[in-house]
Amino acid sequence: MNLQDLYSSNGWLLPALFFTSVYGGRYLVMALAVSLVARPVADGRGWGRVHHNAPQKFDSQRHIRRELTYSFFTVLIFGMVIATLIGTGWMGSSRFYFQWDSYPAWWFGLSIVVMLLLHDTFSTGHRVMHWRKLFAVMHKVHHQSVHPTAFAAYSFHPTEALAEALIVTAIIFILPVHPLAFLVFQTLSTAYNVYGHCGREFYPQGMASHRWGRWINTSTAHAAHHGKGRYNYGLYFLFWDRLMGTVDPLYK
Repeated sequence: MNLQDLYSSNGWLLPALFFTSVYGGRYLVMALAVSLVARPVADGRGWGRVHHNAPQKFDSQRHIRRELTYSFFTVLIFGMVIATLIGTGWMGSSRFYFQWDSYPAWWFGLSIVVMLLLHDTFSTGHRVMHWRKLFAVMHKVHHQSVHPTAFAAYSFHPTEALAEALIVTAIIFILPVHPLAFLVFQTLSTAYNVYGHCGREFYPQGMASHRWGRWINTSTAHAAHHGKGRYNYGLYFLFWDRLMGTVDPLYK
């Protein structure tokens, strides 16, 4: 079965199993890679340096079990959203294209960049989820990871997981994208999410004050967001935070 057959299937089971496996496998491989591979080879003062230390009484194993439990349900929701679009036939209304000559070759790479920029505007929705009433029913679970690990990348309440899935899938109804470009975009997104929660910094020191680096959201910046419950709402970039004045004053 090729990609076009998969996305145009009339069934639910195969797409549900396939996409749930893709989301879950990708998340676990990346989180384990950071936790088990990157940590031992990291330079404590430079590349891979620890930027946030949890208190000694912190029960990291219980913490990770909670993150994994919520992540399991997130993966199921992500997979079922795609399966629903396929099973109902709604995927046929998307702007997916399968023939390489449908658009110029350069659009494949550019579409990935545009998807990242569009997704980064989620920072606006992220701020909305910090409103008190919405926070309790959507975002509180994610912020239980005050000292997040790489496994917190998908640790969402089911309502937030559904919102995340709908935001991402909305992109394919806005932009003409090849399914492989969408796969690359989501892989980059997951990788950056895992990095953002892993508790270690792989960017050079002084990133926050560099003329280009100051626009990039880092693991250090996102750890401040989890620790304080505010500031640094961006996903990949800090464009919106700097525009709206929501960058942590201590993040220099």
